[in-house]
Formats: sequence, C-alpha cells, structure tokens
Amino acid sequence: MEKLIITVAPTGSVSRKKDTPCVPVTPDEIAETAYLCEQEGASIIHVHCRDDNENPTSDYLVFKQTVEKIRKRTNLIIMVSTSGIAGKSDEERAQPLKTNPEMASLTTGSLNFAGRKPSIVYVNTWETITFLARKMLEANIKPEIEAFDVGFISQGIKLIEQGLIKEPGHFQLVVGVDGGISATLDNLLHMSRQLPPNATFTVASIGRSQLNMTTTSIILGGHVRVGLEDNIYFAKGQLTPNEEFVARTRRLAESLQREVATPDEAREILGLKSRPR
Repeated sequence: MEKLIITVAPTGSVSRKKDTPCVPVTPDEIAETAYLCEQEGASIIHVHCRDDNENPTSDYLVFKQTVEKIRKRTNLIIMVSTSGIAGKSDEERAQPLKTNPEMASLTTGSLNFAGRKPSIVYVNTWETITFLARKMLEANIKPEIEAFDVGFISQGIKLIEQGLIKEPGHFQLVVGVDGGISATLDNLLHMSRQLPPNATFTVASIGRSQLNMTTTSIILGGHVRVGLEDNIYFAKGQLTPNEEFVARTRRLAESLQREVATPDEAREILGLKSRPR
C-alpha cells in the first residue's frame, strides 16, 4: 500500500475567530499553521484566503502573499481553492491559479449547502467547470476533483475523457456535507468503486464523522484531509488547532501500520513535477 498523504485544510470559508480562535485567517497565521502542520506530517495544504473582515476572498494579491509566505516556510504542496463565492465571476474564481500552485480544487457539480443559515447554492455550471479545468491544464496545475456525490465523479471522468484533465486523475470524496452524500461506510465504498482504476483519492468528511471516515480511508488505501475547514472540534466541545488534527491522523496511520508520505513522496505519488521555486 502506498504511503498516506495527509492534506490539511486549515481555514475554509465558514469558521471565524468567534467560532474558534484556532482558525488562521491572515497570511501570516496561515503560513504559521502550514509550518506547524508540516512538522506533524502534512504533505498538502488546501488554501482558502480571507479579507480584513474575515470574509472569503479570491483576491490575487491576498493569495499571492499567502502562498509566498507558505513557500518560504515549508516544502508543502500548495493547493489553492477555486470555490465559488456568491457573485464571483469565473475569472475572479481563477485568480488564485496565478500564484502558480502545484494543485487546485475543481468542483464538478453544484450543491445546496442546506446546513448553513441562510442556506446557499454552490453553483458550478459545466461552462464554469470546463473554464477552470482549461486554466489548470494550461498552467500545468493538477486538479483535485471535488466530489460531493456520485454524479460529481462521473463529471470528473468526463473531463478526463475530453482531455481537460491529465491522467491519472485525483479525486476528493467529500462526505457528510448537508446537501451532499452522507458519511456512511456504504456510501464511501460506493464512491470509491466509481473511480478510474488508476486514480488516486482523498477522503474529506465533515464534522463528527471525520475521524471514522479518515480511519476508513486509511484502511482502504486512500488519502485523507483534516483541518478546521471541515471540523473545528477535536472531541466533543474541544476546540483545537489544525496541527493537532494532523498529529492525530499521523498517529492513527502509524498505529494501522501505514507510513505517512513526506511532501516530496506525495509529489511522486500524485505525479507532480518538482516544486516551483
């Protein structure tokens, strides 16, 4: 079984300091978190950025500053987010790609985030999806195909068949989002069986299901994502910084006799070129 790649998603677009003081929102805080998480075994950092009011932003200059600070302090694979923010155009969503990351998220369908108040619709038209996929292809950025349900996998495969994503594809199976597929063993197994035979996959699970789904992915031979984007509670009522989630995941993998990949080993597993300097 190949070594385990641990991705940390430290910030996301939802949790704020009022929810947990542990969430990093400034470029300096995110870079410090990146450093601490690398020390505990992370290989990839999934980067969201915030403006001065802690609101999600796709602003190039904010992403540029954040990415540069992470690169100065770590050898982590940087994966930027191209997720939709209400009212943002396709071009605005593509701004983080200009920072020359090694990877970027690419969500291949739309979703009702029913658990948020007020609820929102995460819109990804086929035109938006192919626009972002082409931008990544042209810049030699490897997409992580974000699959919140089985149909998202089918659309990701379609992009591979059309030559918009190079093989082998890398998928993230996101379970437990209210509005997406629920976090059960049967659902995770079903999703993993829909993947192309040469694909790699990571599992991200939301909230209290995170630890169970992380364990399952480690056993299945998949990879894992943890961090405050997905779950702010280490245990019931216990707020904990990102690096503690990474450390627990590393210890869990070690107890299951699966080695954890370094950033450079993760690059080899994912077929990435040498880190950009």
